[in-house]
Amino acid sequence: MDLPNIWGQGALFCFSGLDGECQYHQSFACTLLADHLGVRIHTPELIDLYISVNNIKDVHYKIVASDIIIAELTTADNEKYNTSFVFYNQNTIIGLCRKNSLHLNPVDSSFTCKTSGNYKVYSGTKSTVYLSETEAKEYTCFSVSTAKNNINIPKAVDETIETKLQFYKNLPELRIKDPKISRTFYKCISVMKSQVYSAEGQFKHFWTTPDKLPHKNLWLWDSVFHSLGNRFIDKNLARDSLLSVLDTQKPDGLIPHMSTPYYSSNITQPPVLAWGFWEYYKNTSDISILKKAYPKLESYLKWNLKNRRCESGLFQWYINTEDKNCRCDESGMDNSPRFDHAVSMECIDFSCFMVTEAESMAKICKSINEERCQYWERFAADLKNSINKYLWDETDAFYFDRITSDKTFQKTKSVASFLPLFAGVCDETKAQKLVESLNNIKTFKDSFNIPSISKEDPTFGTDMWRGPVWINYNYFISCGLKRYGYVKEADSIIQKTLTEIAKYYHYDGTVYEFYDSACQKSPSKLMRKGEVIEPYNIYTRMQTIRDYGWTAALFVHMLLENPGLFE
Repeated sequence: MDLPNIWGQGALFCFSGLDGECQYHQSFACTLLADHLGVRIHTPELIDLYISVNNIKDVHYKIVASDIIIAELTTADNEKYNTSFVFYNQNTIIGLCRKNSLHLNPVDSSFTCKTSGNYKVYSGTKSTVYLSETEAKEYTCFSVSTAKNNINIPKAVDETIETKLQFYKNLPELRIKDPKISRTFYKCISVMKSQVYSAEGQFKHFWTTPDKLPHKNLWLWDSVFHSLGNRFIDKNLARDSLLSVLDTQKPDGLIPHMSTPYYSSNITQPPVLAWGFWEYYKNTSDISILKKAYPKLESYLKWNLKNRRCESGLFQWYINTEDKNCRCDESGMDNSPRFDHAVSMECIDFSCFMVTEAESMAKICKSINEERCQYWERFAADLKNSINKYLWDETDAFYFDRITSDKTFQKTKSVASFLPLFAGVCDETKAQKLVESLNNIKTFKDSFNIPSISKEDPTFGTDMWRGPVWINYNYFISCGLKRYGYVKEADSIIQKTLTEIAKYYHYDGTVYEFYDSACQKSPSKLMRKGEVIEPYNIYTRMQTIRDYGWTAALFVHMLLENPGLFE
């Protein structure tokens, strides 16, 4: 087993709800340090936990995962020592190291330190951290926690490490010969595991977040992507990833784009839930979940029909005209140039997603003997006709959004315009034209397909939805290409996607939110609604998020759905 063993600055280190209680406000998360063998603990005031490597000539990482780190240190005298960090519970890290090598260093100057019994107590204005150390032969065993723990640290270290390693041993066997791909697979599994929270507040199920730092909230469409990958860990986790989204539904049918256990937004996000439930059912044959979900899914789609449907029958996103960097987070394409000047548009992506939802609802109806099957089939067919009638531009041979007020095309060529392939909207001729655009070096053909906007666009660059490649759209489009028989092109996108994720994991030790289409810059150097600020600090400005949930989940899903690409 090629366990993940690449150290990466900013990589996520935290406790998983799969291993015990993991609450929204009670658990803390860490990121790996760049200049020390250790972690930054993100309590309200930051504090660094690290190991001194003075007189160390070599560090060999055995595993660097989301909740366990084991390294072998070799001294200048060729003596070898093990070092480990492992999460014991949601707010406690335990481990072992050489005697006199452990450091707990507050980043914020407000901390004071005093000794109380067996603890060193570090107190800030908003945080208190307890350090306990126990000598064991040539090692020091330690516990760092936001609460006093009465545990046998040496025993707990051994037992917890064994439990964490057993998790990987229990996974289905991966038969991939490429060690880089294999190691990245287990890294992604580790990331997926780390981003699970316990049921709490409005959430009646396990729920997942795309990033425990800096957001640590639930997002609608992210959760669907998580479900695709989570089924390879546990089908029940995949189920809960979907059901937890339904837990957030409001009385009027709205499913918010973002939620915490105690708060939800008032806008929505790309409707992919019915499709997500159908994908889960195809892989589990769990008919009960379709029966449970259908009324809520229907209520949600009715909300979209009432609140987001235009007179033409097409669908529009809510656009926040006051936020130039996030005019349309409802679409998931926060800062796409599609929305730079628009106030109201009939949108190609929303409309295509609704086609897929309607077709998924029809399939669900057939499976559970629900009478609304024909309604959803007619709805999908009518919407396909409207998309082709109003959003296809014969001059450019491309689908565009359309300005609601004057019915003119908003001619920003974005990756959203390839969704008619995924939704089965276009005929063979239009599909061929879209494939030609994908293969056009002036527009969407790049070292790493598919850039989020055309390279001809004046805003094209390295900022989020203004050029970089997003893994979810690569997945949608590869599915669409296969739907129309372009299997070779689809396989090429999947293979390149997995290869690039693996490449930068081995460079940087993390999997990223988005990637450079030119393959020239590490994702850590790409803009995210503004210039990159060094040194890396998520509180100064969020840069490309590290150890991102749907990147990890879709890597696992695409690899296991296409194992032959790496045989």
